[in-house]
Amino acid sequence: MKISSFKPSRIASAVLFASTLGAASMAQAVDLNLVLLANEQDEEYDAALVFENYVESRTDGEVNVNIFVGPQLCGSANECFEAMQAGIVDLFTATAGGVAGIYPPIQGMDIPYTFPDDRTAMGMLSDPQLTDYLRGEILESTGNGIRLMTMTQTGGWRNFANAEHEIRSPADVEGLRFRTIESEIQQRLVREMGGSPTPLPWLEVYTGLQTGVVDGTKNSISDITNMNFQEVLQYITLDGHAYMASMWLMGNQKFESLSPEQQRIVADASALMGVVQFGMQPRKELEAYAAWQESGGELYTPTEEEMEQFRSYAAPIKDWYLEQYGEQGQEFLTELEAARDRAAERVETDRESALR
Repeated sequence: MKISSFKPSRIASAVLFASTLGAASMAQAVDLNLVLLANEQDEEYDAALVFENYVESRTDGEVNVNIFVGPQLCGSANECFEAMQAGIVDLFTATAGGVAGIYPPIQGMDIPYTFPDDRTAMGMLSDPQLTDYLRGEILESTGNGIRLMTMTQTGGWRNFANAEHEIRSPADVEGLRFRTIESEIQQRLVREMGGSPTPLPWLEVYTGLQTGVVDGTKNSISDITNMNFQEVLQYITLDGHAYMASMWLMGNQKFESLSPEQQRIVADASALMGVVQFGMQPRKELEAYAAWQESGGELYTPTEEEMEQFRSYAAPIKDWYLEQYGEQGQEFLTELEAARDRAAERVETDRESALR
């Protein structure tokens, strides 16, 4: 796999760092280097701590987990995947936008308004059939190099937040400059609504908002307050145009080097990480919304009629996606939509039972 952003100097330093750390570990222990590019306030860190405790306690110290927060072993999704292939990073978490670097069709998860509600979204991402399908696809696309362990979410729902005025309909996006990631799907949504998508690195967003390089951003409430964006933003519209899917992945060579019992423990611990992230996000949102309101920020929840206007922008973006990814993209969307139908059916069955 060729990734242009791979930096040998960073990886060489990572080799020295990882080997030094490993030498200090138990002589017989297997080291697993786990990387997350978020900070210790993120739910991914909570999940990593649970993974560490589960694996080390269940293997009686035979497997040692080293958690690296931030850009210590790699600085971007592409670099981290390259480091996984090199055997330096063993576990790494990325959003669908990041995973697109090794499996492009997964960008279909970011087609606007694909996920209908919290319970259905959780059911989709924890659907065994969808997970099994994607595990096979990612293994194939990486030459059997990277294994999907579990899917979950990080950050909750993306919404439109800006410093200029309240957004009640897609027409209110016109003329606003929104920070986006380097994702054509996310940029296309802003462009279709008449706004200007402006890619900015995450750590430059605050300054970009402060100086007027961008007027707003498309993020979850917890992402916004974790970075203190409430200091430079005024309005959030809760349109929920994307649910921030997250995947924990593992270097397949390292996974296959483990004993069958260790593989089972690592697989179970990975699944537990997904559960932790699903549960931590709603809890973190309580403090995030409180911080937003304390800053004087305003929230707007669109009416159902207004939401229909927002959802109408999904169709042309889906058409573009299918033009780009053809048969492979259609296959992915078929699997994703089938998972949505199964999840919705499970939710409705459980709801009916609870309401008897």
